[in-house]
Amino acid sequence: MPRVKKTYDDKKLEKLVKNVGVMLKFYRERADLSQNKLAKASGVSISTINEIENLVVNDVRLSTVSTLARHLKVDPLALIVPSDFSISDGDTKEFKKAYKLLDKIYRRII
Repeated sequence: MPRVKKTYDDKKLEKLVKNVGVMLKFYRERADLSQNKLAKASGVSISTINEIENLVVNDVRLSTVSTLARHLKVDPLALIVPSDFSISDGDTKEFKKAYKLLDKIYRRII
């Protein structure tokens, strides 16, 4: 079944989602992984990885970003936040707390 394309009026969200695609490709290539190898290692489908990297999606789940970042051995924020984007220390702490909780839940399920 084809994905339903979601659109948002929020330009900042759109910019962040596009950044995930660009950074995912950068870190994947830096790790010398093909989309297929990353898909097999992470459990994220190759079609999802391809759609994120090719900026076909307007919505990326935080759990997907977290899983991909873990397998690329990078902080999930590296995939989300553009280098020219400013994020407060408080927001960074909150994100890391949420990431740790998601990681804890993920480890319980596998």
